[in-house]
Amino acid sequence: MPLKKTLLLISILMLSACSTNKASPVNQATIEIVEFSYTPSSITIPVNQPVDFTIINHGTQTHNFVIEKIALENLEIGGDIANQEYLTGDVSKYDLQVSTIAGGTSTLHFMATEPGEYKIFCTVQGHETAGMVGKLIVVSQ
Repeated sequence: MPLKKTLLLISILMLSACSTNKASPVNQATIEIVEFSYTPSSITIPVNQPVDFTIINHGTQTHNFVIEKIALENLEIGGDIANQEYLTGDVSKYDLQVSTIAGGTSTLHFMATEPGEYKIFCTVQGHETAGMVGKLIVVSQ
């Protein structure tokens, strides 16, 4: 292969390796839960825009979707939600929380008002340490 073509190919490969593969923000997402994970494990949403999440619990027990500290407006929760008895720790610290019964579907409608990365986790005893964590990324547009 001639030297010019080789250099061009190497340059293209290097540039493509440097590109970032950031997810585009979404206004709607479906989060599927099983023991002990969220799918997708990372969700990117736009700041100051309403979003709707549908949370489907395919697991055999109640799980929850909790974010400890996040600035929100217009929070609405619905669907097959469980009593808050499944939340552990200091629940007054949780700005976003919903417990979904096994086999159930819950919904969240909200608007995040500050960009940042926020940890999603399940507070049922032992679930977070078993890996039931995710990430919500709020981005400016």
